[in-house]
Amino acid sequence: MSFQITHPAGGTIDKVRELPYPHFSKFTRPFVRGRMIDVTGVAKIYEDTYSLPYATEFLSVAFAASEYCIGDFWELTVNGDKICETVYTKELPESVSMGNSFGIVYPLPDNAEIKFEYHNLSGSAKQVWYNVKFLRK
Repeated sequence: MSFQITHPAGGTIDKVRELPYPHFSKFTRPFVRGRMIDVTGVAKIYEDTYSLPYATEFLSVAFAASEYCIGDFWELTVNGDKICETVYTKELPESVSMGNSFGIVYPLPDNAEIKFEYHNLSGSAKQVWYNVKFLRK
């Protein structure tokens, strides 16, 4: 009994391999950073900023809150680029991923700033959680 493997040169698979970075990641280790913000009963913008001391590739952000109120929204800025703008709360947790079904990675250098803003227009107290998914070397 024997078998044979063939590779049709110049086919669709070769075209997918030619897609430019960032359609496929260069990094292989997943990393998720979870954060929490205590939002007091004051109508204002609550910010949380951090950085990672090594290069990463941003994949997605997930958001949840202990209470959802009409008019409240959140935003995410990554290394000076606003990735999520005016994303209103919708009475359930949600996730925002980069790209299409294949995924797109967003390369970030060492110490890139990750800034999450929660706009508490309702003025109600709550806890806000968000997770940012990365890949690293």
